[in-house]
Amino acid sequence: MRREKEPNLARSTTLPKPDLPPGAPGLPKGTRYRRQYGVIVLLEDEAAQVDAFGRLRRQGFKCRVVVT
Repeated sequence: MRREKEPNLARSTTLPKPDLPPGAPGLPKGTRYRRQYGVIVLLEDEAAQVDAFGRLRRQGFKCRVVVT
Protein backbone atom coordinates (compact mmCIF):
# COMPACT_ATOMS: atom_id res chain seq x y z
CA MET A 1 0.00 0.00 0.00
CA ARG A 2 1.48 3.32 -1.08
CA ARG A 3 1.15 6.29 1.28
CA GLU A 4 0.53 9.67 -0.22
CA LYS A 5 2.78 12.44 0.95
CA GLU A 6 1.04 14.79 3.38
CA PRO A 7 1.21 18.51 2.57
CA ASN A 8 3.56 20.58 4.74
CA LEU A 9 1.09 23.16 6.05
CA ALA A 10 3.77 24.90 8.11
CA ARG A 11 5.36 26.08 4.87
CA SER A 12 2.18 26.71 2.96
CA THR A 13 2.11 29.96 1.07
CA THR A 14 -1.53 29.56 0.09
CA LEU A 15 -3.01 29.86 3.58
CA PRO A 16 -3.67 33.47 4.55
CA LYS A 17 -2.23 34.79 7.79
CA PRO A 18 -4.86 35.93 10.30
CA ASP A 19 -5.18 39.64 11.07
CA LEU A 20 -3.49 40.88 14.23
CA PRO A 21 -5.87 41.70 17.06
CA PRO A 22 -6.52 45.39 17.82
CA GLY A 23 -3.73 46.90 19.90
CA ALA A 24 -1.17 44.25 18.89
CA PRO A 25 2.32 45.71 18.46
CA GLY A 26 2.71 44.26 14.96
CA LEU A 27 5.59 42.27 13.56
CA PRO A 28 8.89 42.52 15.42
CA LYS A 29 11.68 44.47 13.76
CA GLY A 30 14.55 42.34 12.57
CA THR A 31 14.76 38.80 13.82
CA ARG A 32 13.90 37.41 17.22
CA TYR A 33 16.13 34.38 16.74
CA ARG A 34 19.10 34.23 19.05
CA ARG A 35 21.52 31.32 18.94
CA GLN A 36 21.54 29.39 22.20
CA TYR A 37 23.39 26.33 23.39
CA GLY A 38 22.16 23.94 26.04
CA VAL A 39 22.55 20.57 27.65
CA ILE A 40 19.76 18.25 28.76
CA VAL A 41 20.57 16.14 31.80
CA LEU A 42 18.42 13.06 32.48
CA LEU A 43 17.97 12.41 36.20
CA GLU A 44 16.54 9.59 38.27
CA ASP A 45 13.79 11.52 40.08
CA GLU A 46 12.43 14.89 41.17
CA ALA A 47 14.77 15.13 44.17
CA ALA A 48 17.80 14.74 41.89
CA GLN A 49 16.33 17.38 39.56
CA VAL A 50 15.86 19.85 42.43
CA ASP A 51 19.44 19.22 43.60
CA ALA A 52 20.98 19.58 40.12
CA PHE A 53 18.95 22.72 39.39
CA GLY A 54 20.07 24.34 42.64
CA ARG A 55 23.74 23.46 42.14
CA LEU A 56 23.80 24.74 38.56
CA ARG A 57 22.03 27.99 39.53
CA ARG A 58 24.53 28.57 42.35
CA GLN A 59 27.32 28.13 39.78
CA GLY A 60 25.76 30.93 37.72
CA PHE A 61 24.06 28.93 34.98
CA LYS A 62 20.70 30.01 33.56
CA CYS A 63 18.46 26.96 34.00
CA ARG A 64 14.99 25.80 33.03
CA VAL A 65 13.11 22.91 34.58
CA VAL A 66 11.64 20.40 32.14
CA VAL A 67 9.32 17.51 33.00
CA THR A 68 8.24 15.02 30.33
